Amino acid sequence: MTTWNLTQMQRHVLICNGSTCMGAGAEEVTQQIRDEIRINRLDEKIHTSRTRCNGRCKDKCVVIDYPKGTWYSVQQEETARAIVHESVAENSIIYSMENGERKRGESRFKGINKYRKKRGPKKKAVLFVGHGSRLEAGNEEVRQFIDRIKGQVDPTLLVETCFLEFASPTIEDGIQLCIEKGADEVHVIPIILLHAGHSKLHIPAEIEHAKEHFPDIHFTYGQTIGIHEEVIDILLTRLAEVGFDVNQKHEDTAILFIGRGSSDMDAKADFYKISSLLWEKLHVPIVENAFMGVTTPTVQEGMERCIELGAKRVIMLPYFLFTGILMERMKKYAGQFREDHPNTTIEIAEYFGYHPNLQTVLLERMNQALDGTSTGMQDLENFRKYAEEHGYEHHHH
Repeated sequence: MTTWNLTQMQRHVLICNGSTCMGAGAEEVTQQIRDEIRINRLDEKIHTSRTRCNGRCKDKCVVIDYPKGTWYSVQQEETARAIVHESVAENSIIYSMENGERKRGESRFKGINKYRKKRGPKKKAVLFVGHGSRLEAGNEEVRQFIDRIKGQVDPTLLVETCFLEFASPTIEDGIQLCIEKGADEVHVIPIILLHAGHSKLHIPAEIEHAKEHFPDIHFTYGQTIGIHEEVIDILLTRLAEVGFDVNQKHEDTAILFIGRGSSDMDAKADFYKISSLLWEKLHVPIVENAFMGVTTPTVQEGMERCIELGAKRVIMLPYFLFTGILMERMKKYAGQFREDHPNTTIEIAEYFGYHPNLQTVLLERMNQALDGTSTGMQDLENFRKYAEEHGYEHHHH
């Protein structure tokens, strides 16, 4: 929305277009707010801007209205349009700087004094953190995967599962549960492929918040899955399952390597490194990279590129841990591609799922956290420095 003259401007509305909000309909919210402004001829008085993540992913889609500094959680078109008229229902207001009071998202930690630790044998808990999906089947896969891991760890360890968003229990509830079960130490392990906003900011924020409420509890933080030889082996296995012989040359085959997508430069760089390591293991002329959202190239652009380069067979290779909305969407893309390119063989490989190599990596990350060698502890320190310099309000996923 272009604004040439600011002299009549009275309000500035910031609309979060971070990856979580975009996945929950932020584009539609953006257009609804702008449409309402246009209909009411308020373009000169209200300016809108898209932003990156504002750190309130649980409240998706997030909209902030200045100069009053009111934070909204927009989940319906009615709310989006009501923002223009400042007539939003109170249950959609996250926080009001003008009134100086929080409307939503108070801490849910309960009965702190009840869990003050007494002297005795130390009890350790491992809390695995999944991303969470709007597709419950994906959340159930995470739970079942961790149930399998439980059989591989020291039986004296408490092992629990929680989620960043879209599913329960939340990280906060997961920590609470560990402490209720008697844990003196809580080792938080992210089940996340690449190191980006969730692992750099959101999970550390939850841990730091918990430390304030449970000063007697020792917390550690594990590192993400990241670049790992076991990951390359998983990808090779998934290719073999669709009939791709990794030991043979495939002159007319392209691999379309598909990630979720991130605006984080470190995560994008690591994705491309993994793609390069994969290409070195294959005998194909083409390994194209594509993303389901947030960044480019898109999956459609990646597919067109493969076909333009002469591929007669394209294997869509998901870089995803478990099923979810994006995996379902990817399958629909594959069906559409087959219709659009009937002379090209288009296949889609399986996501990571219950692969034993994934279990190996997560157990390694867990043991690193337990023995104090995890790089995740540096991530906590980096987060503390970031919060001191830039400020960071704790929020719930």
